Amino acid sequence: AQKKKHKLEKTTKMVANLKDFLKADQTYRDLCEEYDHDESIIDGIPVVFTSEIDVTAKTVNAKVFINTSIIDDKFEIVARYLLHELTHCFQHMEKEGKKNKEKNKVYLNRPEEMEAFQYQIEFDARKRSGKKVNEYVNDLLSYHDIPKEKRPAKKEELMSKIK
Repeated sequence: AQKKKHKLEKTTKMVANLKDFLKADQTYRDLCEEYDHDESIIDGIPVVFTSEIDVTAKTVNAKVFINTSIIDDKFEIVARYLLHELTHCFQHMEKEGKKNKEKNKVYLNRPEEMEAFQYQIEFDARKRSGKKVNEYVNDLLSYHDIPKEKRPAKKEELMSKIK
């Protein structure tokens, strides 16, 4: 039972630290401004670490689930995933009640995914080297099987928020 307690405490503190960190982050503030939300809205968004998902992170009805497999990753990496998912939370709030016609599009061609990755990559560019950001974007394109001839344009689109 002692290990379980520490795990609960660790994930709870991690969520609190991630939220505090993002409230002070310029990319998160830009995202809030874009969607006309106060930065404190993050306090009302449930963020849960779970091993019950088959992806790194996911958002369902403005609730964020982060895979426990990344809890020991570098803090900024976990924050990057949370920022991506918060973009989806804001999209969900804005689109509530409207039909999503984009769901059957290729993942990286969906406008909501593109926007979430643009914020995530902008955040990454402020925290890590250009080389690391480039590697991440190249890996992302490869992971999502973007055809080689379409990668330069898709990469440019993904990186368009980087100042």
